[in-house]
Amino acid sequence: MRDQPPVVVYVTREDPKTAVDQLLVFDIPDEPDYQAARREAREETGVEVGPVREVGVLPGSHFVQGWIATATPDAWEHHKTPGDELVRCRWEKIRPGLEVWGARGTFIDALIRRRAIVYATRERDGGTELLTIEALEYPEEGIQVPAGRIDHDEELEDGMRRELAEETGIRRLRIVRELRDFQCTYETFSRNHAFHVVIDEETPDQWEHRVLGKGADSGLTYFCRWVPLTTGLKLWRNEGDPMLRQLPI
Repeated sequence: MRDQPPVVVYVTREDPKTAVDQLLVFDIPDEPDYQAARREAREETGVEVGPVREVGVLPGSHFVQGWIATATPDAWEHHKTPGDELVRCRWEKIRPGLEVWGARGTFIDALIRRRAIVYATRERDGGTELLTIEALEYPEEGIQVPAGRIDHDEELEDGMRRELAEETGIRRLRIVRELRDFQCTYETFSRNHAFHVVIDEETPDQWEHRVLGKGADSGLTYFCRWVPLTTGLKLWRNEGDPMLRQLPI
């Protein structure tokens, strides 16, 4: 195998349970240094790759990303053809510093997507309220605020509006500002952007909304609810949220 093939294909997906972006890697038994080759994805892993985009170029090589939308196991074995060579495939979280073999890891950081977190508020006689969501299918995930990853070809604010609409049905909003110095109490490998927005349409105090997008939460039903905004509000699996301190209470 060459250290720098003419085309390197990064095959990615959203984890169907956590929605975390993952990269398809494989090990060739007895050759552990040859981890994470991307070339000829179907031949080497057996998966079908959808549309691709170029993420970088080195002399003699093009690096592209292919998105897989069909379901696969978290790990599997595949006999590569020709030669019937055994390849062990698995999904790895896309994260800064992910090490893959040789020059193939050059543009890993280009795969990391931005993520928009939406702190939507409204004013009532009792004070400021925050819009929260809870997936009825996964009550263990607890109460959250709308959030999701932004497509690479999507403008940040457009993606933020799309995520809010997909998860709550709300489309009319006014952006107050992007919050500074993002912090959280949960694991995230995305480039996070938190927004404070004010909702400019009337909604019930609580309602259910079915997600229709193309992401991992498509088909889920969110219980949407306005709650009094306090800095001690428990979100994200009953943890605190340090970003709440930047909201007007």
